[in-house]
Amino acid sequence: MANPEHLKILKQGVKAWNRWRNSKKGSYPDLSEADLSGLNLEGIDLNTSDLGGSSVERTILSNADFGYSNLRNANLIGSKLDRAILADVKLNEADLTEASLEDADLCDADLTDAKLVKTNLRRARLEGVTLCRANLSGASLFQANLKFSDLALGDLTDIDLRWVDCVLVNFEKATLRNADLRFCNLVQSNLTGTILTGAKLYGTARDNWNITDVECKYVYWDEEGKQRSPKDRDLEPGEFERLYAALPTIEYIFENGMTPIDPLIMDRVVQAIREKKPEFDIKIDSINARGLAPSIKFTVQHENQKEPALAEITKVYEVKLKQLESERDRYYQLLARALDAPKQVKLITAGPGAIVATDGSTINIQQHIQNALELQRAIADEPEESKSFAKVAKKTALDIIGEVIKDIAKGQVKEAAKEIIKLGKDLGPIIVKTAAYAFFRSML
Repeated sequence: MANPEHLKILKQGVKAWNRWRNSKKGSYPDLSEADLSGLNLEGIDLNTSDLGGSSVERTILSNADFGYSNLRNANLIGSKLDRAILADVKLNEADLTEASLEDADLCDADLTDAKLVKTNLRRARLEGVTLCRANLSGASLFQANLKFSDLALGDLTDIDLRWVDCVLVNFEKATLRNADLRFCNLVQSNLTGTILTGAKLYGTARDNWNITDVECKYVYWDEEGKQRSPKDRDLEPGEFERLYAALPTIEYIFENGMTPIDPLIMDRVVQAIREKKPEFDIKIDSINARGLAPSIKFTVQHENQKEPALAEITKVYEVKLKQLESERDRYYQLLARALDAPKQVKLITAGPGAIVATDGSTINIQQHIQNALELQRAIADEPEESKSFAKVAKKTALDIIGEVIKDIAKGQVKEAAKEIIKLGKDLGPIIVKTAAYAFFRSML
């Protein structure tokens, strides 16, 4: 049962509660089996609290801190937990039906046997989360991060996992019937014994995925998720595994040798083909520049796409090669300069889709600008009275991001990333919890 003194303080409001928590460092509030339904507890500090068996139905808990708390068997139906910190929280058997956890942090949380039917987990951080036997029917995890998570035996019927990072996720014996997995990263994921019938798989990354003993009668490989495959029959047992255990590869051989700019040209070839024939979902798999027959290998979605895809590569490459022949010497010089000064950021080509070379890798300018614009929107959406602007005024923060976007457009990506990280230290959660901030942090 809840501690009466703790409940009395809580009823005085969030400000009074947080002041008490600050004055009682190292405290462990007991709110077990308490009824907190329908309250507005936005921004409350509930870390290391015991809320086991409590009822927080339809409660506003946005930006709340539940770090290391116990929420076992709690009723969180319809609660608003957007941007809440739930890292390392025990949510075993909790009911989060129709709750909203957009942009929430659930890293390493335990949701074994939890109920998350029609729950909004858009862009939530779920790295290392345990969802064994959890019911996620109809849940939305659009752009969430499920890397290294355990969803074994979970009911994921109709789940929305578009653009979700599921690298090394354990889906063993989970139900993924009619799941939307478009553009999902399933690299090295374990789908042993899963039910995949009706899943939408367009644009998925599937290198080294394990699909042993998958139960699958049909799937959808088209971008809209409307064209049944196979069209007029069901797949035989084991047929899905035979067809899709590994992505089909094709090889383009440079019979006259490979030049230093050929890989860059092929990168543009791939982009052109992806725009013209997205159904191929063609990607560069590996580059072999050695020997008498240097080559580049590509992956496509299906075996029957190999020949037409290779023909398209050959055609587009030859067109681009002719376009570049008059400029070849200048590109060699630019490449040599980039290699001689790898720590400097140098513009290789101009325009919105520009390629920048930095520390031996290539990056796309437009992608960086989009990430900066995401941060700009996050700041613009924050109210003026937000605590996030205690050190840096909202207008100043927006001005800084504006200058950052200009720097990126000039190819000064690392300098721009440093400014964003510096700004993040002043603004705190508003920036730090965004995927865009993590993207720029990875640049340093």
